[in-house]
Amino acid sequence: MTNPNEEKDARPSRADVDDVADAAIGVDTRIFTTIRDTFLHTPRVLEAAYAGEREKYVPIIRLFLVLFGLQFAVMAFFDIPAGFSLDALARSSDDAALTINAWLAESGQSYEAVNTSLQNAAGLTTTLLVFLSSLPFVLLLKAYRPSRSFFGHVLAYLAPVNASFLALFLLMAIVALIGLLPGIGEETEFTLYFWAFVGSLIWYFVSAVWVLLRFYGRSALAVTLQVTGLVFMVIPMFIIMMIGQYGIAELVLQNTYDMSVIDLFRISAEHAIESENS
Repeated sequence: MTNPNEEKDARPSRADVDDVADAAIGVDTRIFTTIRDTFLHTPRVLEAAYAGEREKYVPIIRLFLVLFGLQFAVMAFFDIPAGFSLDALARSSDDAALTINAWLAESGQSYEAVNTSLQNAAGLTTTLLVFLSSLPFVLLLKAYRPSRSFFGHVLAYLAPVNASFLALFLLMAIVALIGLLPGIGEETEFTLYFWAFVGSLIWYFVSAVWVLLRFYGRSALAVTLQVTGLVFMVIPMFIIMMIGQYGIAELVLQNTYDMSVIDLFRISAEHAIESENS
């Protein structure tokens, strides 16, 4: 029988520390280990999830939901459009925004009202579009290893996605610091943000390679072919996102303002041509 006076019985366990931190400041201390290993050792987190070990890491889906929501907060902070809107369309120049605004005024519509409607529609449908655009990746992973459950493949997809989110936040923080330097214009800063997104996508595939090596491929050739398949899945992903975003925008514009996305693209293109000729 355990002696309650022994020193080892008075030592707090990892679970005790987690409970105190969670109760006192609302922080699950596992998050720090989870972030580190998700970013640098993605297969470890996935292996723990497959083994049902919950003591060391925050669940993959829970972390995804947190990072997914944080992504939109970060994009809003840096004034980066999260979907199709007038601001995104007119981002090339202030003159483009004025041209669209003048065209809307002639039609009796307000730039702010139309832009807000498009942003609200994008915000309500983004989660659904992300889910639909993720299906090609998950289905391909299922084809790579049919014996694994569909939920297991979802985790295998989300673990590298979480790593790419972390890479995105790191790169955007670096870009924000660069933007503080003198001589860095808005156009240059926006270009750097674009490359930050590209960098996060590259890190997704780096993490995916680690996952494929550990859980899917049995040879270097097999993993190479599997990674190639995932790269090609970017095409249907973007197609689904583009069709979804522009389709939702078209519904909003047609039903609410009796106009079309094509009208907005036409006005924007005409302004671009006029700017080049002048």
